[in-house]
Amino acid sequence: MGCAKVKEWLGRTSSLRWIFGSLFLGLHALAKVGDDWPNWLGPRYNGMTSLEGLRIPSDEEEYPTLWTAAVGTGWSAPVVEGDFLYLHDREGAKENLKSFDKGSGENVWTFSLGTNYRDDFGMEEGPRSTPALSANLLVGHSPSGLVHAVDRASGALRWKVDLVELFGAKKGFFGRCSSPLVLGSKVILEVGGNKVGVVALDLETGKVVWETSFYGNDYASPIPVIRAENRWVVCFVRDGLLGLDAELGKTIFFERFRSPIDASVHAASPLVFENRIFLSACYGLGGGLWEILEPSNGKPSLKSLWKAENLLDCHYATPVARDGFLYGFHGRQERRPVLRCLEAEFGKVAWSSEPLPAGNLALADDKLVILLESGELLLAEASPVGFKALHRQQILGSGTRAHFALAGNRLYARDKRRLICVDLSNSD
Repeated sequence: MGCAKVKEWLGRTSSLRWIFGSLFLGLHALAKVGDDWPNWLGPRYNGMTSLEGLRIPSDEEEYPTLWTAAVGTGWSAPVVEGDFLYLHDREGAKENLKSFDKGSGENVWTFSLGTNYRDDFGMEEGPRSTPALSANLLVGHSPSGLVHAVDRASGALRWKVDLVELFGAKKGFFGRCSSPLVLGSKVILEVGGNKVGVVALDLETGKVVWETSFYGNDYASPIPVIRAENRWVVCFVRDGLLGLDAELGKTIFFERFRSPIDASVHAASPLVFENRIFLSACYGLGGGLWEILEPSNGKPSLKSLWKAENLLDCHYATPVARDGFLYGFHGRQERRPVLRCLEAEFGKVAWSSEPLPAGNLALADDKLVILLESGELLLAEASPVGFKALHRQQILGSGTRAHFALAGNRLYARDKRRLICVDLSNSD
Protein backbone atom coordinates (compact mmCIF):
# COMPACT_ATOMS: atom_id res chain seq x y z
CA MET A 1 0.00 0.00 0.00
CA GLY A 2 1.44 3.38 -1.03
CA CYS A 3 1.75 6.43 1.21
CA ALA A 4 -0.97 8.37 -0.66
CA LYS A 5 -3.45 5.54 -0.19
CA VAL A 6 -2.61 5.29 3.49
CA LYS A 7 -3.20 9.01 3.98
CA GLU A 8 -6.51 8.78 2.13
CA TRP A 9 -7.64 5.93 4.41
CA LEU A 10 -6.62 7.73 7.58
CA GLY A 11 -8.39 10.88 6.46
CA ARG A 12 -11.72 9.33 5.63
CA THR A 13 -11.83 7.21 8.81
CA SER A 14 -10.42 9.64 11.39
CA SER A 15 -13.81 11.12 12.30
CA LEU A 16 -15.36 7.66 12.59
CA ARG A 17 -12.57 6.47 14.87
CA TRP A 18 -12.92 9.59 17.03
CA ILE A 19 -16.67 9.11 17.45
CA PHE A 20 -16.53 5.46 18.36
CA GLY A 21 -13.34 5.86 20.34
CA SER A 22 -15.25 8.18 22.66
CA LEU A 23 -18.16 5.74 22.89
CA PHE A 24 -16.23 2.53 23.40
CA LEU A 25 -13.85 3.56 26.13
CA GLY A 26 -13.02 -0.05 26.96
CA LEU A 27 -10.85 -0.39 30.01
CA HIS A 28 -8.78 2.77 29.72
CA ALA A 29 -10.10 4.29 32.93
CA LEU A 30 -9.68 1.07 34.90
CA ALA A 31 -5.95 0.49 34.61
CA LYS A 32 -2.65 2.32 34.77
CA VAL A 33 -1.97 1.35 31.20
CA GLY A 34 1.77 2.02 31.04
CA ASP A 35 2.80 0.70 34.46
CA ASP A 36 1.05 -2.66 34.82
CA TRP A 37 0.16 -5.78 32.84
CA PRO A 38 -2.33 -7.43 35.23
CA ASN A 39 -4.06 -9.99 33.01
CA TRP A 40 -4.13 -11.80 29.69
CA LEU A 41 -3.23 -9.39 26.83
CA GLY A 42 -2.47 -6.52 29.20
CA PRO A 43 -4.39 -3.67 30.82
CA ARG A 44 -6.71 -3.12 27.83
CA TYR A 45 -7.10 -6.82 26.97
CA ASN A 46 -5.86 -6.04 23.45
CA GLY A 47 -2.06 -6.34 23.61
CA MET A 48 -1.65 -2.57 23.83
CA THR A 49 0.17 -0.41 26.35
CA SER A 50 0.68 3.34 26.37
CA LEU A 51 4.26 3.20 27.61
CA GLU A 52 6.57 5.71 25.98
CA GLY A 53 10.31 6.09 25.67
CA LEU A 54 10.94 2.77 23.96
CA ARG A 55 14.47 3.10 22.64
CA ILE A 56 15.78 1.27 19.59
CA PRO A 57 19.42 0.27 20.18
CA SER A 58 22.11 1.05 17.65
CA ASP A 59 23.52 -1.70 15.47
CA GLU A 60 26.12 -2.80 18.02
CA GLU A 61 23.93 -2.45 21.11
CA GLU A 62 21.46 -4.73 22.84
CA TYR A 63 18.80 -4.29 25.48
CA PRO A 64 20.19 -5.35 28.87
CA THR A 65 18.72 -8.25 30.82
CA LEU A 66 18.26 -6.99 34.38
CA TRP A 67 17.62 -10.35 36.05
CA THR A 68 16.92 -14.01 35.39
CA ALA A 69 14.96 -16.47 37.54
CA ALA A 70 14.54 -20.24 37.17
CA VAL A 71 10.97 -21.38 36.42
CA GLY A 72 9.18 -24.52 35.31
CA THR A 73 7.37 -25.37 32.10
CA GLY A 74 4.16 -23.95 30.66
CA TRP A 75 2.72 -21.47 28.19
CA SER A 76 1.23 -19.26 30.88
CA ALA A 77 2.31 -15.63 30.57
CA PRO A 78 3.54 -13.46 33.47
CA VAL A 79 1.28 -10.75 34.91
CA VAL A 80 2.60 -7.63 36.62
CA GLU A 81 1.07 -5.09 38.99
CA GLY A 82 2.69 -2.76 41.50
CA ASP A 83 5.98 -4.16 42.78
CA PHE A 84 5.29 -7.79 41.96
CA LEU A 85 5.15 -10.25 39.09
CA TYR A 86 3.10 -13.46 39.16
CA LEU A 87 3.47 -16.66 37.15
CA HIS A 88 1.81 -20.07 36.77
CA ASP A 89 4.23 -22.92 35.94
CA ARG A 90 4.84 -26.64 36.43
CA GLU A 91 7.78 -28.45 38.00
CA GLY A 92 7.53 -32.23 37.91
CA ALA A 93 4.25 -33.35 39.49
CA LYS A 94 3.47 -29.89 40.87
CA GLU A 95 1.87 -26.80 39.39
CA ASN A 96 2.82 -23.53 41.02
CA LEU A 97 1.39 -20.07 41.35
CA LYS A 98 4.38 -17.86 42.14
CA SER A 99 5.06 -14.29 43.20
CA PHE A 100 8.31 -12.52 42.31
CA ASP A 101 9.77 -9.14 43.21
CA LYS A 102 9.64 -7.47 39.79
CA GLY A 103 12.71 -5.37 40.54
CA SER A 104 15.05 -8.21 41.48
CA GLY A 105 13.40 -11.45 40.30
CA GLU A 106 13.48 -12.86 43.83
CA ASN A 107 10.78 -15.47 44.52
CA VAL A 108 8.52 -14.06 47.25
CA TRP A 109 6.14 -17.03 47.70
CA THR A 110 4.99 -20.20 45.93
CA PHE A 111 1.62 -21.94 46.13
CA SER A 112 1.86 -25.53 44.86
CA LEU A 113 -0.73 -28.14 43.92
CA GLY A 114 -0.32 -31.69 42.70
CA THR A 115 -1.00 -32.45 39.04
CA ASN A 116 -1.15 -35.57 36.91
CA TYR A 117 -2.15 -33.81 33.67
CA ARG A 118 -0.80 -35.48 30.55
CA ASP A 119 -1.07 -34.09 27.04
CA ASP A 120 -2.54 -36.56 24.56
CA PHE A 121 -0.38 -35.23 21.72
CA GLY A 122 2.94 -35.10 23.59
CA MET A 123 2.96 -31.31 23.74
CA GLU A 124 3.42 -28.98 26.71
CA GLU A 125 2.07 -30.39 30.00
CA GLY A 126 2.37 -27.18 32.01
CA PRO A 127 -0.40 -24.58 32.37
CA ARG A 128 -1.65 -22.83 29.23
CA SER A 129 -3.85 -20.09 30.66
CA THR A 130 -2.57 -16.83 32.14
CA PRO A 131 -3.64 -15.93 35.70
CA ALA A 132 -5.48 -12.70 36.50
CA LEU A 133 -5.20 -10.22 39.36
CA SER A 134 -7.77 -8.50 41.51
CA ALA A 135 -6.97 -6.07 44.32
CA ASN A 136 -6.12 -8.92 46.71
CA LEU A 137 -6.27 -12.20 44.76
CA LEU A 138 -4.42 -14.09 42.05
CA VAL A 139 -6.65 -16.49 40.09
CA GLY A 140 -5.19 -19.32 38.00
CA HIS A 141 -6.75 -22.00 35.78
CA SER A 142 -5.02 -25.38 35.36
CA PRO A 143 -5.18 -27.55 32.22
CA SER A 144 -6.82 -30.17 34.45
CA GLY A 145 -9.78 -27.80 35.03
CA LEU A 146 -8.95 -26.59 38.55
CA VAL A 147 -9.36 -22.91 39.41
CA HIS A 148 -7.43 -21.59 42.40
CA ALA A 149 -7.64 -18.16 44.01
CA VAL A 150 -4.74 -17.31 46.32
CA ASP A 151 -3.92 -14.27 48.42
CA ARG A 152 -1.63 -11.91 46.53
CA ALA A 153 0.36 -10.97 49.61
CA SER A 154 0.97 -14.42 51.11
CA GLY A 155 0.03 -17.06 48.53
CA ALA A 156 -2.47 -18.60 50.94
CA LEU A 157 -5.36 -20.46 49.30
CA ARG A 158 -8.66 -18.58 49.46
CA TRP A 159 -10.80 -20.96 47.39
CA LYS A 160 -10.68 -23.57 44.65
CA VAL A 161 -13.20 -24.89 42.13
CA ASP A 162 -13.11 -28.07 40.04
CA LEU A 163 -14.71 -27.22 36.68
CA VAL A 164 -14.69 -30.88 35.64
CA GLU A 165 -16.60 -31.93 38.74
CA LEU A 166 -19.09 -29.05 38.54
CA PHE A 167 -19.66 -28.79 34.80
CA GLY A 168 -17.94 -31.68 33.06
CA ALA A 169 -15.36 -29.38 31.48
CA LYS A 170 -13.79 -31.27 28.57
CA LYS A 171 -10.08 -31.84 28.16
CA GLY A 172 -10.31 -31.06 24.46
CA PHE A 173 -7.24 -31.55 22.33
CA PHE A 174 -4.72 -29.79 24.59
CA GLY A 175 -6.27 -29.36 28.03
CA ARG A 176 -8.22 -26.44 29.47
CA CYS A 177 -6.88 -23.07 28.43
CA SER A 178 -9.29 -20.19 29.12
CA SER A 179 -7.48 -17.39 30.97
CA PRO A 180 -9.62 -16.13 33.86
CA LEU A 181 -11.24 -12.73 33.39
CA VAL A 182 -11.62 -10.79 36.64
CA LEU A 183 -14.40 -8.28 36.07
CA GLY A 184 -15.88 -6.47 39.05
CA SER A 185 -16.93 -9.08 41.61
CA LYS A 186 -16.72 -12.01 39.18
CA VAL A 187 -14.26 -14.42 37.61
CA ILE A 188 -15.42 -15.37 34.10
CA LEU A 189 -14.13 -18.42 32.23
CA GLU A 190 -14.96 -20.32 29.07
CA VAL A 191 -15.67 -23.83 30.34
CA GLY A 192 -17.44 -25.80 27.64
CA GLY A 193 -18.81 -28.47 29.96
CA ASN A 194 -21.56 -30.97 29.24
CA LYS A 195 -24.28 -28.34 29.58
CA VAL A 196 -22.49 -24.98 29.83
CA GLY A 197 -20.34 -22.69 27.74
CA VAL A 198 -19.22 -19.75 29.88
CA VAL A 199 -19.33 -19.51 33.68
CA ALA A 200 -19.00 -16.68 36.22
CA LEU A 201 -17.70 -17.39 39.73
CA ASP A 202 -17.90 -15.08 42.71
CA LEU A 203 -14.47 -13.47 43.10
CA GLU A 204 -14.38 -13.77 46.89
CA THR A 205 -15.90 -17.24 47.36
CA GLY A 206 -15.69 -19.15 44.06
CA LYS A 207 -19.44 -19.86 44.12
CA VAL A 208 -21.21 -20.02 40.78
CA VAL A 209 -22.96 -16.73 39.92
CA TRP A 210 -24.24 -17.61 36.45
CA GLU A 211 -23.69 -20.06 33.63
CA THR A 212 -24.66 -20.00 29.97
CA SER A 213 -26.09 -22.76 27.83
CA PHE A 214 -23.71 -25.07 25.96
CA TYR A 215 -21.51 -23.55 23.25
CA GLY A 216 -18.55 -25.94 23.27
CA ASN A 217 -15.11 -25.42 24.73
CA ASP A 218 -12.12 -24.00 22.91
CA TYR A 219 -8.86 -22.16 23.60
CA ALA A 220 -9.61 -18.45 23.36
CA SER A 221 -10.26 -16.35 26.47
CA PRO A 222 -13.17 -14.00 27.28
CA ILE A 223 -12.59 -10.29 26.58
CA PRO A 224 -14.55 -7.44 28.24
CA VAL A 225 -16.18 -4.46 26.58
CA ILE A 226 -17.04 -1.72 29.05
CA ARG A 227 -18.95 1.43 28.10
CA ALA A 228 -20.54 3.72 30.66
CA GLU A 229 -22.62 1.53 33.00
CA ASN A 230 -22.78 -1.42 30.60
CA ARG A 231 -20.45 -4.39 30.88
CA TRP A 232 -20.34 -6.99 28.15
CA VAL A 233 -18.10 -9.96 27.53
CA VAL A 234 -17.24 -11.32 24.09
CA CYS A 235 -16.09 -14.92 23.68
CA PHE A 236 -14.75 -16.94 20.76
CA VAL A 237 -16.45 -20.19 21.74
CA ARG A 238 -16.33 -23.38 19.72
CA ASP A 239 -19.41 -22.45 17.70
CA GLY A 240 -18.65 -18.77 17.09
CA LEU A 241 -18.87 -15.23 18.46
CA LEU A 242 -20.80 -14.92 21.72
CA GLY A 243 -21.66 -11.66 23.48
CA LEU A 244 -22.84 -11.79 27.10
CA ASP A 245 -24.19 -9.43 29.72
CA ALA A 246 -21.40 -9.66 32.29
CA GLU A 247 -23.72 -9.10 35.25
CA LEU A 248 -26.39 -11.66 34.40
CA GLY A 249 -24.74 -13.97 31.90
CA LYS A 250 -27.55 -13.49 29.40
CA THR A 251 -26.77 -13.78 25.69
CA ILE A 252 -26.76 -10.42 23.90
CA PHE A 253 -25.69 -11.69 20.50
CA PHE A 254 -24.37 -14.85 18.88
CA GLU A 255 -23.08 -15.44 15.38
CA ARG A 256 -21.86 -18.79 14.13
CA PHE A 257 -18.22 -18.70 13.06
CA ARG A 258 -16.62 -22.11 13.24
CA SER A 259 -13.94 -24.06 11.44
CA PRO A 260 -15.34 -26.71 9.08
CA ILE A 261 -12.64 -29.07 10.39
CA ASP A 262 -13.47 -30.97 13.59
CA ALA A 263 -9.79 -31.42 14.49
CA SER A 264 -9.29 -27.67 14.96
CA VAL A 265 -9.01 -25.02 17.65
CA HIS A 266 -9.94 -21.36 18.04
CA ALA A 267 -7.01 -20.10 20.11
CA ALA A 268 -6.64 -16.36 19.37
CA SER A 269 -8.87 -14.26 21.64
CA PRO A 270 -11.34 -11.74 20.24
CA LEU A 271 -9.76 -8.39 19.41
CA VAL A 272 -12.04 -5.48 20.35
CA PHE A 273 -11.02 -2.11 18.89
CA GLU A 274 -13.02 1.06 18.19
CA ASN A 275 -16.54 -0.36 17.61
CA ARG A 276 -15.24 -3.51 15.94
CA ILE A 277 -14.69 -7.16 16.91
CA PHE A 278 -12.17 -9.24 14.98
CA LEU A 279 -11.98 -13.04 15.20
CA SER A 280 -9.45 -15.25 13.49
CA ALA A 281 -8.32 -18.87 13.31
CA CYS A 282 -6.60 -21.30 10.99
CA TYR A 283 -8.03 -24.69 9.99
CA GLY A 284 -10.00 -23.39 7.01
CA LEU A 285 -11.83 -20.63 8.91
CA GLY A 286 -9.91 -17.37 8.43
CA GLY A 287 -10.93 -14.01 9.84
CA GLY A 288 -14.13 -12.10 10.43
CA LEU A 289 -14.90 -8.48 11.29
CA TRP A 290 -18.09 -7.26 12.95
CA GLU A 291 -19.38 -3.82 13.82
CA ILE A 292 -21.02 -3.35 17.22
CA LEU A 293 -24.33 -1.53 16.78
CA GLU A 294 -26.20 0.14 19.62
CA PRO A 295 -29.99 0.33 19.18
CA SER A 296 -32.06 2.82 21.14
CA ASN A 297 -32.82 0.24 23.87
CA GLY A 298 -29.11 0.06 24.71
CA LYS A 299 -28.74 -3.61 23.80
CA PRO A 300 -25.92 -4.02 21.27
CA SER A 301 -26.18 -6.08 18.13
CA LEU A 302 -23.75 -7.08 15.40
CA LYS A 303 -23.33 -6.23 11.76
CA SER A 304 -21.03 -8.54 9.82
CA LEU A 305 -18.58 -6.54 7.68
CA TRP A 306 -16.66 -9.42 6.13
CA LYS A 307 -15.54 -13.02 6.60
CA ALA A 308 -12.69 -14.43 4.55
CA GLU A 309 -9.92 -16.99 4.62
CA ASN A 310 -6.28 -16.24 3.80
CA LEU A 311 -6.30 -12.60 4.89
CA LEU A 312 -5.19 -12.84 8.53
CA ASP A 313 -5.52 -16.42 9.76
CA CYS A 314 -4.15 -16.49 13.33
CA HIS A 315 -3.14 -19.88 14.70
CA TYR A 316 -2.86 -18.88 18.38
CA ALA A 317 -1.52 -15.33 18.72
CA THR A 318 -4.07 -12.53 19.10
CA PRO A 319 -3.30 -9.64 16.70
CA VAL A 320 -3.12 -5.95 17.64
CA ALA A 321 -4.78 -2.88 16.08
CA ARG A 322 -3.57 0.64 15.31
CA ASP A 323 -5.29 3.36 13.27
CA GLY A 324 -7.63 0.97 11.50
CA PHE A 325 -4.96 -1.61 10.63
CA LEU A 326 -4.43 -5.04 12.16
CA TYR A 327 -1.02 -6.63 12.72
CA GLY A 328 -0.62 -10.32 13.44
CA PHE A 329 0.77 -13.72 12.51
CA HIS A 330 -0.85 -15.27 9.45
CA GLY A 331 -0.61 -19.03 9.01
CA ARG A 332 -0.04 -22.24 10.92
CA GLN A 333 2.60 -22.29 13.62
CA GLU A 334 4.35 -25.40 12.30
CA ARG A 335 4.60 -23.99 8.76
CA ARG A 336 6.42 -20.73 9.57
CA PRO A 337 3.78 -18.02 9.34
CA VAL A 338 4.29 -14.48 8.09
CA LEU A 339 3.73 -11.27 9.98
CA ARG A 340 0.95 -9.43 8.18
CA CYS A 341 -0.68 -5.99 8.15
CA LEU A 342 -4.36 -5.89 7.21
CA GLU A 343 -6.56 -2.89 6.41
CA ALA A 344 -9.34 -3.93 8.77
CA GLU A 345 -12.37 -2.14 7.34
CA PHE A 346 -12.04 -3.58 3.86
CA GLY A 347 -10.09 -6.78 4.53
CA LYS A 348 -7.14 -5.79 2.31
CA VAL A 349 -3.60 -6.99 2.90
CA ALA A 350 -1.19 -4.05 3.17
CA TRP A 351 2.00 -6.12 3.51
CA SER A 352 3.46 -9.43 4.59
CA SER A 353 6.89 -10.16 6.01
CA GLU A 354 9.16 -13.02 5.09
CA PRO A 355 8.31 -16.33 6.83
CA LEU A 356 9.15 -16.27 10.54
CA PRO A 357 8.91 -18.57 13.53
CA ALA A 358 5.50 -18.18 15.17
CA GLY A 359 5.24 -15.94 18.21
CA ASN A 360 3.28 -13.32 20.14
CA LEU A 361 3.15 -9.57 19.78
CA ALA A 362 2.10 -6.36 21.50
CA LEU A 363 1.84 -2.67 20.55
CA ALA A 364 3.96 -0.18 22.49
CA ASP A 365 5.08 3.35 21.68
CA ASP A 366 3.66 2.90 18.13
CA LYS A 367 5.93 -0.09 17.60
CA LEU A 368 5.36 -3.82 17.34
CA VAL A 369 7.10 -5.75 20.12
CA ILE A 370 7.33 -9.37 18.96
CA LEU A 371 8.69 -12.43 20.75
CA LEU A 372 9.26 -15.39 18.45
CA GLU A 373 9.14 -19.05 19.45
CA SER A 374 12.86 -19.15 18.67
CA GLY A 375 13.41 -16.85 21.67
CA GLU A 376 14.26 -13.87 19.48
CA LEU A 377 12.93 -10.42 20.33
CA LEU A 378 11.92 -8.46 17.23
CA LEU A 379 10.84 -4.82 17.13
CA ALA A 380 9.21 -3.42 14.01
CA GLU A 381 7.34 -0.35 12.87
CA ALA A 382 3.56 -0.47 13.31
CA SER A 383 2.98 1.11 9.91
CA PRO A 384 0.82 0.05 6.95
CA VAL A 385 3.47 1.34 4.54
CA GLY A 386 5.59 -1.79 4.84
CA PHE A 387 7.37 -4.20 7.16
CA LYS A 388 10.49 -2.69 8.69
CA ALA A 389 12.44 -4.50 11.40
CA LEU A 390 14.04 -2.06 13.84
CA HIS A 391 15.90 -4.42 16.17
CA ARG A 392 16.50 -8.15 16.62
CA GLN A 393 17.98 -9.77 19.71
CA GLN A 394 18.13 -13.30 21.11
CA ILE A 395 16.80 -13.15 24.67
CA LEU A 396 15.47 -16.67 25.39
CA GLY A 397 15.76 -20.26 24.17
CA SER A 398 13.72 -22.18 21.61
CA GLY A 399 10.17 -23.19 22.47
CA THR A 400 9.29 -19.72 23.75
CA ARG A 401 5.53 -19.93 23.19
CA ALA A 402 4.17 -17.99 26.15
CA HIS A 403 3.07 -14.39 25.71
CA PHE A 404 5.03 -11.72 27.58
CA ALA A 405 4.26 -8.72 29.78
CA LEU A 406 5.21 -5.08 29.15
CA ALA A 407 5.21 -2.85 32.21
CA GLY A 408 7.12 0.36 32.89
CA ASN A 409 9.40 0.02 29.82
CA ARG A 410 10.41 -3.47 30.91
CA LEU A 411 9.65 -6.72 29.15
CA TYR A 412 9.02 -9.80 31.28
CA ALA A 413 9.15 -13.09 29.37
CA ARG A 414 9.74 -16.79 29.91
CA ASP A 415 10.69 -19.95 28.10
CA LYS A 416 10.70 -23.51 29.48
CA ARG A 417 13.44 -22.79 32.02
CA ARG A 418 13.84 -19.08 32.64
CA LEU A 419 11.92 -15.96 33.46
CA ILE A 420 13.74 -12.77 32.48
CA CYS A 421 13.37 -9.01 32.78
CA VAL A 422 14.69 -6.94 29.86
CA ASP A 423 15.01 -3.16 30.01
CA LEU A 424 13.61 -1.62 26.82
CA SER A 425 14.14 2.00 27.85
CA ASN A 426 17.88 2.07 27.24
CA SER A 427 20.79 -0.05 26.10
CA ASP A 428 23.48 1.04 28.52
